[in-house]
Amino acid sequence: MLHHWPEPGVDCHAAASRRWWQAYSAPELRIVITHDRIEAFECSRRGRLGGAAQCLQHTVHMVDDHSDAHAASPSAPLWETLRQALTTYAGQRWHVVVVLSNQYLRWLALPWQDQIRSQADQQAYFTHGLQLAFGPEAQPWQLRSQCPGYGKPYLINAMAEECVRQLHSVFDAAKLPIGQLLPAWQLSANQSLAWMRKQGFEAAGWVVCRESTNLTLACLQHGAWQQIRTLPVDHTPDRDWRHTLQQVLLREQALHPERAQLPVYLAQTALAGLRAEDFSPFKVIVLPTTEPVGQPKWSLA
Repeated sequence: MLHHWPEPGVDCHAAASRRWWQAYSAPELRIVITHDRIEAFECSRRGRLGGAAQCLQHTVHMVDDHSDAHAASPSAPLWETLRQALTTYAGQRWHVVVVLSNQYLRWLALPWQDQIRSQADQQAYFTHGLQLAFGPEAQPWQLRSQCPGYGKPYLINAMAEECVRQLHSVFDAAKLPIGQLLPAWQLSANQSLAWMRKQGFEAAGWVVCRESTNLTLACLQHGAWQQIRTLPVDHTPDRDWRHTLQQVLLREQALHPERAQLPVYLAQTALAGLRAEDFSPFKVIVLPTTEPVGQPKWSLA
């Protein structure tokens, strides 16, 4: 389960859609895919002048699957649940945004290399870095990267090509072509960066994406992503995601003391018993939620 309430136009941008014209003219259907459920969010059409959209309907489809909660690829029951969930919307006019759990991706920050002269060199560098970090894997990966400028680290995410192909196949069969396919952490990053700009803060901090079984956190410093990692949540007695996050932050403080001054950006955690002292000496910034008043809260655990 992904602990994030949609903010269309903030956590994902219409201009980045492969169907950008639809992003501005049609309501948004956001499908969130995690190992234990498929969630569908129906959002209103964006205003003609870029006004904010609102989430109007939220539906959950549980996946009947008792296999490994940390599996690297979606299970057969998950694909079947997705097909069933899409029958409600098949053939309708939506701008489709698909959000994929971080457990189905590989994230990596790599240092800048002056020796890279071509696209082929860059791809080889990224592939080699992923193999060193995660070991050789049989399936080919679809790589995406971003770099804020000369001399800055690359931020890379890798998605299994077979998973991408099957996603497009399932949505195309329902006549719902995908406009945007996003990793879950990217929503948290976009939301946090938007808040930094709005408040006039420096582009720096720890951006955390919470899921039931894992945390993905990245360090933004000097205008560039310095590192990113996904790790399982400790669910042993008397421990939860707060303990897992605190242990990671304390380790980073010992290795990189200057990072203890960076704020930690968390979304919708106030109702989960969050206390500032839980993460001392780190400063926690809880991002405001646009979850509709009066609707049942679903991101409490």
